[in-house]
Amino acid sequence: MVSSTNNNTELRDGTLTHETYLSSSIVVGLTALAEALTAIGVGLLIHALYVVDEPEKVTLYYAAIGIFTLLMLQAFHTLGLYRFGKILTPYQQIAKIVGVCLLLFLLMTTGAFALKISEDYSRVWAFTWLGSTMAGLIAARFAAAAAVRQLAAARKLGRNIVIYGGSDQGRRLIKHIEGLHEPWNRIVAVFDDRAERIGPFVGGHRILGGVDAMDNWCRRHRVDEVLIALPLAAQDRILQLVRLLDALPINMRLSPEFSSHDLLLRRATNQYSVPMLRLLDKPVTGWGAISKRILDFSVAATVAIIGAPFLLLVALCIKLDSPGPVFFRQPRYGFNHQVLDVFKFRTMYVDQTDTNADTLTRKGDPRVTRVGAFLRRFSIDELPQIFNVLSGTMSIVGPRPHAMHAKAGNVLYEDVIDQYAVRHKVKPGITGWAQVNGWRGETRDEADLLGRLEHDLYYIDNWSLLLDASIMLRTIFAVMRGENSY
Repeated sequence: MVSSTNNNTELRDGTLTHETYLSSSIVVGLTALAEALTAIGVGLLIHALYVVDEPEKVTLYYAAIGIFTLLMLQAFHTLGLYRFGKILTPYQQIAKIVGVCLLLFLLMTTGAFALKISEDYSRVWAFTWLGSTMAGLIAARFAAAAAVRQLAAARKLGRNIVIYGGSDQGRRLIKHIEGLHEPWNRIVAVFDDRAERIGPFVGGHRILGGVDAMDNWCRRHRVDEVLIALPLAAQDRILQLVRLLDALPINMRLSPEFSSHDLLLRRATNQYSVPMLRLLDKPVTGWGAISKRILDFSVAATVAIIGAPFLLLVALCIKLDSPGPVFFRQPRYGFNHQVLDVFKFRTMYVDQTDTNADTLTRKGDPRVTRVGAFLRRFSIDELPQIFNVLSGTMSIVGPRPHAMHAKAGNVLYEDVIDQYAVRHKVKPGITGWAQVNGWRGETRDEADLLGRLEHDLYYIDNWSLLLDASIMLRTIFAVMRGENSY
């Protein structure tokens, strides 16, 4: 019902609460799973309780249950019953649920008659299963809707909404969203650069500042969607907002007026019963976020357990080679441009350690120890980052996190490319698409940095579990070659 990403979110009264992001695709998926289990479970239970004298025909019963369940799921999907809004309005779906079940039962009965196997089934079982399944499916719908509403009302899940625009348009949008009485959709902040002209409040919400304040606020809090409520003539300001917030892991929507060719190239959608334009989308959400987290945790835990003796051996070699700690902790920019501590095996002499990466490591760097040179050659120094993955601050695959003062030539990364922080829309990775394509090691100039960025953005736009698996496999060969690793 929810995704795997948790954060602290500031409420109107200034307090903090631990919340979980509501993903409609996860609610839909769990509802479909519950309905499939209902149809299967009811059929098996009635069979076990009633049909006890025909063990040789059990395969026919199991086949009927499976076929009915698969056809039911497909029919519900085709009729749109697995849309988030449909799941939350169970009263309106009762007739369709009953109709689909009756029609499928009729079709399967006709098929069994045509195949001359209808006599092999118990009529009591069949009609009892049909009635119980319909009742169970309806009950599951009401239970799903009630669970979502109760958890949202208890502030245990929800979608945090930020609105930019405090004019009448913004006021109408706030009134409309709050009038839907959907506790999972919460307006947590409102921003506008014209607060002095329109007043400090809009729709009961205090205007917290302008564009810059919104950017800072969104970086410090969990924001799921930014809704822009600006008039038709504000095209330049809208595009400015898109460029400013492009690096944040948020959905951005324009409501309800929009224009200009650049904006119209983007996709329209219907959100909160209002037509909106999709300006930005989170790259990894819903089941994708859950499956990626499961893959990350499984791989990291496996490496930590199986590789424990090797990690201890590396730690011993580091201690014997030069005095100082085994691990090196370096602050780097990560998800949502937040600073995280990245763990590595120490590869430099303690008195020459460069925490902020003011000077990137070069080939034959005298700061690197003998053991450190070997570790860097095969990227073994990066292995402790599996603990970052286990803690959830990093992923196995993603754009590599860069140090605070990392430079291309003599210019900071973010000063070389204006939109460099866009790569922070996903968690940083131990390896990435750029690295397996040769973009690793020293960034000598702007061209090196641009090549990395292009590959990182390709990964973000085309992410899939299959791509992650491919990158992991290619990483093994890239490490063995050892190109640009020093």
